[in-house]
Amino acid sequence: MRDNSLGRDAPPCVPFEENFSFSAHTTYGCGGVAKRAFFPRNVREARLIFNFLNSSGERFFVLGCGSDVLAQDGRYEGSIICTSRLKGITFHAMKGEYVLNVLSGTTVQELLHFCRTYGFSGLEFLAGIPASIGGLTCMNGGAFGSFIGDRVHSVRLCGLKKAVLSHDECNFAYKQSTMRGIKCLITQTNLQVSRENPALVAKNIKSILAKRANQPGGRSCGCVFENYCGVSAGEIIENAGLKGVSVGKAYVSEEHANFIINKGNSSADVYALIALVKNEVYKKFGVTLKEEVCYIGDF
Repeated sequence: MRDNSLGRDAPPCVPFEENFSFSAHTTYGCGGVAKRAFFPRNVREARLIFNFLNSSGERFFVLGCGSDVLAQDGRYEGSIICTSRLKGITFHAMKGEYVLNVLSGTTVQELLHFCRTYGFSGLEFLAGIPASIGGLTCMNGGAFGSFIGDRVHSVRLCGLKKAVLSHDECNFAYKQSTMRGIKCLITQTNLQVSRENPALVAKNIKSILAKRANQPGGRSCGCVFENYCGVSAGEIIENAGLKGVSVGKAYVSEEHANFIINKGNSSADVYALIALVKNEVYKKFGVTLKEEVCYIGDF
């Protein structure tokens, strides 16, 4: 049944659900519910629902895999555009290289399975990151000194007069991009890759996964804070003596101090611990750590 509060102009073709659970759709596994969530299945539906919500004035948030986010407890009086069904990969040759056209809800795991199957190299460093390609592009995520922005040819999106941004127009920097600073929905990321023996691609992916094998278990968003002036945020937090510190059922990992592990159901605990870590680091070192994690709702 349609939700009448959407209004007569709401796109009737876009699947949605009411009372969307944040705990079921984020890697922290906590938070309350959103009024509704939309699940576009293709670029047309994504544009329709983005333009509808953007023009309505309603609060909304674009959510991929739910990593690198912390959602409020209680009820979020707004909508979620969930890209989990906006998946697909095609490719074409361009000037001696290949470009993968990746829809934003495609996960890193799905992308690397495609690369391993068809013999495309250059993205193996992403192995093990629990993210969708749209979210990773927005955040310019990466690992081991490499970032997805290094491989971006162009980005298709809703939210600007231009539907396509070139690599240079994305203004990629450390954990930053043009897209992170605006209200937008990335529909497709186009990535430059090269041809390689599938067996070698598989070997490279396996090597990266082995390097990540010692990361902390438990419910987390991955690294909470950006590195500071080239210094590991985890090292700074550890030197501040904060490993193991807890608020409620959230605690700083003993294995990696830039991970906050959630063992409960309260986003407020996680948020309070993030604030505690920031305050203690500033008091001890005069350093202001900046969160990687994005917040949904009010804290």
